[in-house]
Amino acid sequence: MLTALILGSFIVIVCIAASQPLHRFGVPALIMFLVLGLLAGSVGPWGPIHFDDYEVAETICSLALVFIIFYGGFGTNWKTARPVVAESVLYSTLGVVITAGAVTLFAHLVFGLGWAESFLIGSVVSCIDAASIFSILRSEKLSLRFNTASVLEIEGGCNDLPAYMLTVVAIIILQGQNADTVFLTVIIQLLGGVLVGVAIAVGTVWVLKKVGQRLPEGMNLLLVIAVSILSYALASYFGGNGYLATYLCGIILGNAKIPKRAHIVTLFDSIDWLAQIMIFFLLGLMATPERLPAMILPGLALTAFLVLVARPLATFAIFPLFKPGGVRNDWRKCLFISWAGLRGAASIVFVFLALASDVVLQSDLFSMILIVALLSISVQGTLFAPVARKLDMVDDTLDYQLSFNDFQEQSAHSFFRIAVEEDSGWAHRAIRDIPLGSHILIVLIKRGDTTIAPRGDTVVLPGDVLVLAGEQYTGDAHTTITQMLVEASNPWVGHQIKDLHLPETRLIVSIVREDGTAVTPKGRVKIYPEDTLTLFDWE
Repeated sequence: MLTALILGSFIVIVCIAASQPLHRFGVPALIMFLVLGLLAGSVGPWGPIHFDDYEVAETICSLALVFIIFYGGFGTNWKTARPVVAESVLYSTLGVVITAGAVTLFAHLVFGLGWAESFLIGSVVSCIDAASIFSILRSEKLSLRFNTASVLEIEGGCNDLPAYMLTVVAIIILQGQNADTVFLTVIIQLLGGVLVGVAIAVGTVWVLKKVGQRLPEGMNLLLVIAVSILSYALASYFGGNGYLATYLCGIILGNAKIPKRAHIVTLFDSIDWLAQIMIFFLLGLMATPERLPAMILPGLALTAFLVLVARPLATFAIFPLFKPGGVRNDWRKCLFISWAGLRGAASIVFVFLALASDVVLQSDLFSMILIVALLSISVQGTLFAPVARKLDMVDDTLDYQLSFNDFQEQSAHSFFRIAVEEDSGWAHRAIRDIPLGSHILIVLIKRGDTTIAPRGDTVVLPGDVLVLAGEQYTGDAHTTITQMLVEASNPWVGHQIKDLHLPETRLIVSIVREDGTAVTPKGRVKIYPEDTLTLFDWE
């Protein structure tokens, strides 16, 4: 027991310590977790660790994936993401089906496997790893054009759900059950997941609004952790899709005005990282190095097919449905979304699920997916930022934090001012280069009598007064910041800002158009439907 605790702590410390040196070379930290697992399973200070219980591994990884999926839903701002919801949902449903179908055909023709086993392989690798994608976006501070980050955010959060259902169907077929069982399973999965997820989320919101403000901070966090697990477990108990339930629960809770939300986000960010460490470490730990050489060529072939054929096929099949040739869906966006299809945590969990089901397979599925995950994270992940810049998908005029919604807590954020002196470390630096925490945002710059809406490339000058949104209030006035998605029926639509007759205590500090373009809110700027406005109010 003590040895296991020492080893586990050592692994986490080494991973954290190695993350920054790896980042300098553009290598995702997840690679370190997988490599450490491989080393621990082969050599080590206590000798090789022998662990080959797929049922235990599937239980651990399923729980880890619950937290990853819940956090993905919790961090999604529905109002901001709504303009790209239809596009994202198609990528995460039809895109998953197209990817699974293409890989099924490939595995059958190239690997010579039966249709059922080929379908299992296609199902396992049909979803992208949102956690890997967004850890790279945050670490590289990338702001993507055309609302691409929001598309990937929703796709990554949703696509695990249909991929899981396809994997379950493939397992049922391999177990020799009939078509009626498959159809009934799909219906129960959908209904159970939706009903349980929504019911638990609505009940939790009611409880938090009633007593959440009076509960100790730690109690709120424990309640949300318990709810995320309960939504998965209860839906699964009744035959529903537990991952669908926990994702819906996360979205509803994350978009409700619950107390102390920022602290919950901070906790789940740490849990999310720990969950990824466990999944990738277990994948490496359970690998058999002697079996890997025989699967290198199949793994390479499958990875190349996913990157060069299956993912682009799914992406470009959906692309024409959304303003083809228009600014919103520039071909660069489509190419980048194709490249951003990293495979990782969810695929690993689905492999453990299949192997724990005792289905008979001709292929070494475990070793093949290990190689796919290793190649995908290392190659696609390392080239993620360079490809984004090569395709001119990076918009340095935007603050990269606006792509993520977990810094917002509209009912609890406070504001404070900082006067920038000549000798300040912030003077003469662009905002994107200023080291701010993930829950602090520069929302306004006062330069003399001029008010400036901050962008990523805005240079801070001596004498500027910065208004920051943070979690601690140190100002001398009551202030609030809100984000508003402009509906077509809004009376502001079509009017210039100077004609809105806003009160002196209200200021529009940023405008983001439907295509993701940031516009400086000057007096002659018009308001259009689907604009996202950031409003600054004070008393």
